[in-house]
Amino acid sequence: MNFHVVGLPSTRTSDKSSCAFTCLTANFIKMMLSLGHNVYHYGVGCDIECSENIDIMSPEIMDWSGTASYWPRYNTKIISEINKRKNHGDFVCVINGILNQSLETISDVQVVEYAIGYLGTFAKFRVFASYAHMHHVWGAQGGFDPDGRFYDTVIPHYLDADQYKLNLHPSDYYLYIGRLTPRKGIQIAVDTCERLGVRLVIAGPGEQIYKGKNIEYVGDVTGSHRLALYMNAIATFAPTQYIEPFGMTVIEAQMCGTPVITTDWGAFTETVRNNFSGFRCRTLDQFVFAVKNVKNLDRSKIRHVAVETWGLNSIRNKYQTYFNTLTDLWGAGWYTLHQAI
Repeated sequence: MNFHVVGLPSTRTSDKSSCAFTCLTANFIKMMLSLGHNVYHYGVGCDIECSENIDIMSPEIMDWSGTASYWPRYNTKIISEINKRKNHGDFVCVINGILNQSLETISDVQVVEYAIGYLGTFAKFRVFASYAHMHHVWGAQGGFDPDGRFYDTVIPHYLDADQYKLNLHPSDYYLYIGRLTPRKGIQIAVDTCERLGVRLVIAGPGEQIYKGKNIEYVGDVTGSHRLALYMNAIATFAPTQYIEPFGMTVIEAQMCGTPVITTDWGAFTETVRNNFSGFRCRTLDQFVFAVKNVKNLDRSKIRHVAVETWGLNSIRNKYQTYFNTLTDLWGAGWYTLHQAI
């Protein structure tokens, strides 16, 4: 199989980036290469191995609104470069949502949104990060009582497990890591830890800096500093108040054996096992209970399940199965039988 993977116009594709979209792109390329496929990367640079990297332009400031003047130029150049390399039946894989919609004009290929954790989708073939988000999007796009779509599927987001390490002896703090916005639920973490008088370390980008007797703000973190914060935390808070499409911090923490404390909806119902990998909560009393009891969870088991569930070696097979199904559409399609009758 041949995959034409489109990166962000703002960031070199790297598996060490603090940008979730960039890491997902890099790790997707690694998975497809490991399965023996050809992978072409189109973007503003690529720091990992691929079959060929095609530089489209110099990096620009990321514009998710779609109003930046570079978008038509970026997409037009990508279309031109893909047309030089494509074969019938290839896959064009995008992660920028409707900002890459013009790539649908490429003939003899299937355009796939392969890691959807956003709302602005367009493709005929879509891979969502969670069932919660897939159903959310179906409802948003299809109305009160939508039908399902056979070629939408769910494959959770993924991480390279080798980049995360288990720590059985954490420090004395709880962690909030993520955007410092109210809807991410940071105030819940602050209120819970202040009520119990326990230490809370906050990391992430944002304008409001939280301060308090037991609160330490360490800024936006990347690389080894980010990993160390996960590894040494007693638990990681992710009390998102909106319907979380996935929440990468939750699986990053679990890859280190660190349990998580979240709200009880969205993708967390799929990524957090109560009283095993953490606690899903709805009231302050439940958050307090989680903080008091999370130390009793088995960090080595959390790490093991995380690797088996979201590690590249497991997830790549799910993608292979999905792309095999799409390949059938060039023949008998939905009626293709691979089973003996």
